[in-house]
Amino acid sequence: MTLEDMKTLLAGRLGQRTDIDDMIYREIRQAQRVLEKTPPYPWFLGVADQYDWSARVVEAPDGFIELIEDFLLILKATADTAYYGVPYKIYGGYIEHTATVGPEVLGRPKNFGLGNNRSVGLQIAFSPAPDKSYNIHLYYYKEDAILAGPTSENLWSTKGEDILIAEAGWHVARNIRDNEAAAMFGQDRAEARRRMAQESTSRLEAMRRAVIGSGEDALLGQRDWEFGHQ
Repeated sequence: MTLEDMKTLLAGRLGQRTDIDDMIYREIRQAQRVLEKTPPYPWFLGVADQYDWSARVVEAPDGFIELIEDFLLILKATADTAYYGVPYKIYGGYIEHTATVGPEVLGRPKNFGLGNNRSVGLQIAFSPAPDKSYNIHLYYYKEDAILAGPTSENLWSTKGEDILIAEAGWHVARNIRDNEAAAMFGQDRAEARRRMAQESTSRLEAMRRAVIGSGEDALLGQRDWEFGHQ
């Protein structure tokens, strides 16, 4: 659905209102950002990316929300021409557990921690600090592009339109003091959240069962695989 399609649907459910278009647009955009801050996150926001990192502390990718798994993968040294037969796992945890050596010690990272820097935002800190540049793979949830013009679409509007409409409709109904519509959208919102959580959990568990059934590192070879961005 486009942004205009969702606006038309919401306006119809609110009694064919024609005087609150701008409010509906704003609430749809705001609903997306609220949902991207509210776990569990939908399956279609999951991505897999590779980065060449050599610093002890690096900035998290743009739009980063949360890691899907509690580990990163070292696929190879950046300068190497071939990937490792079995990628090395870098395990995450709290800083007091991941900082196993001092910052002056170099080596292949074994642990990482996430922390927020007020100046640059979320960062990933490796321990030990990398002794060279490594090609590192991570699975994470990523913010989607915000719907811009009336004809725009994104992952939320094509794969999760029911929860986006229900969330935005609930806020719009409350803003215009339509208690009956707010109650209706509240029920839709709860059901859409339940369905989205169930679907995301089901997909993640199915993926894990497939990995276990075909060998622990079967998934690791799918270096360009993405959950939803296909």
